[in-house]
Amino acid sequence: MKDKLRFAFKLVSIFLLAIILFCYSMFQGGFVSWFLFYAYVPILFYVLLVLAYPLGKWKVERTLSKSSIKSGGEVTVDITLTRGFPFPLVYLQMEDLFDKTLLKMSRSDGTFQPAESRRIKQRILFPWFRRHLHIQYVLDRLPRGEHSFYQIRLRTGDPFQLVEKEAVFDNRQQLHVYPAEREIMVGNPNSVFEEGAAIAYAPRSKQTSVVSGIREYTPGDRFSWIDWKASARKQGMMTKEFEQEKSADVLVVLDRRVAQLADDLFEYAIIIAFSVYRKLKKRNEQVGFMSLGQTAKWLPASMGSAQLLRVQQYLTTVRQEVDPPRLEALAAELSRQPKGATVYYVTTGLDGGDLSLMRKLRQNGYVLTVLYICHDAELGTKEKNLLQGVRQLGHQLDIYPIQKTARTEVQRNA
Repeated sequence: MKDKLRFAFKLVSIFLLAIILFCYSMFQGGFVSWFLFYAYVPILFYVLLVLAYPLGKWKVERTLSKSSIKSGGEVTVDITLTRGFPFPLVYLQMEDLFDKTLLKMSRSDGTFQPAESRRIKQRILFPWFRRHLHIQYVLDRLPRGEHSFYQIRLRTGDPFQLVEKEAVFDNRQQLHVYPAEREIMVGNPNSVFEEGAAIAYAPRSKQTSVVSGIREYTPGDRFSWIDWKASARKQGMMTKEFEQEKSADVLVVLDRRVAQLADDLFEYAIIIAFSVYRKLKKRNEQVGFMSLGQTAKWLPASMGSAQLLRVQQYLTTVRQEVDPPRLEALAAELSRQPKGATVYYVTTGLDGGDLSLMRKLRQNGYVLTVLYICHDAELGTKEKNLLQGVRQLGHQLDIYPIQKTARTEVQRNA
């Protein structure tokens, strides 16, 4: 409503100025008065043509050099503007509209750089009679996430800013920015022997005879695994989940809860979790993935590269939750898993009260490696005492503060 009133006010002002100049020339006479009137007539004529100009008939195309990329990388955006009739436009303002998440910038290692942000991409062009215009810009240091480009806005008008026209073109595209990886060395997990138990690290054969539930279909599932009754009931492809899928030799756990909003710590936790998971998958190990928060997200160890893609897609869109991390959630989830698994637990918070739970997990046969994500200055007396207390529980239960260095090592101490 405000835009319509503003447009009507400008239109009335233009004609009112023309009438005033004409009346002045008629009553005053002389060269100067008529010169002002006739000099204004071409401006009035051009303004009326701009008002009638069909800006919405432009053809607008956007092309991304990549549709998926790792965080910290860059994407080149090409925008092509094409029109039919070469009407002389003095200027044209182009604005590319995308998610606000793209305004954030990351470091080369993929973590957020909270002190910096990029500006909305705008360009001022001077097309005049040109029919084809090309604009190119680069989005560098991209943050992790699933980002959308949704519209392109064009604005133009007369050189005196008497009138202004605007057209918005829907052009939706997705940019997937996956978590970056760090160079990580993961030591072989120690073998755990219980009375009559086998080595937890030994690979298990694939058994799919016992159905334990259903899950959504993912690429790589066998045709025979599809549950047609559940698919019809849920109106989507559902796959049988077997008992073996829920067990894993190695389990990578990400605690997405943080005590307070800290984008840099959370992003670094995702990078470490994904790097450890990717390293273990390269060994052809059966690796499960779990994310802890208000609800637990379980991605079973199955399907090889297809499961790796599922974990990568999940870590692309996961968000932090403001809630102090608690080891009780991990203990509760592990109680549903077979004993003897090796667990890599990635968290941004630890407390001395977790020692009793860690002792209980060790007694149940779990080999636990805690990857504690913190800033360089945060490893104070409290954290050092916690490290000492954890290591006193046994060499198979270690905790590692991860520092932001060029090379990160995750090794087990003998």
